[in-house]
Amino acid sequence: MRKKFWGQLDAITKLGATYCNHQRFKPLHEYGKPLWEFKESDHRLYCHRQVLAANALFIVLFNGWVKQKKGKTDKEQREIEKAIEFYRQFLQEGGHS
Repeated sequence: MRKKFWGQLDAITKLGATYCNHQRFKPLHEYGKPLWEFKESDHRLYCHRQVLAANALFIVLFNGWVKQKKGKTDKEQREIEKAIEFYRQFLQEGGHS
């Protein structure tokens, strides 16, 4: 898995807050806000992204899954909802917002 997402994570470390790739790293919309999604082929990782001073990013990975079909599925919505719950728990435990 590390190899699968290495390129994106490397780009984030070099570009910081300016990195956004609408094919591979983008904000979720609608019920997925405020989370972001890493995409690599059929693999998905959901995370919290916070911009810090000097273009630096604070990223917390919550969960991931492997998509089996094209298009939106019920499983995709469930996985996003699970990530939102992890995000809420993170904030309750004093995480950055």
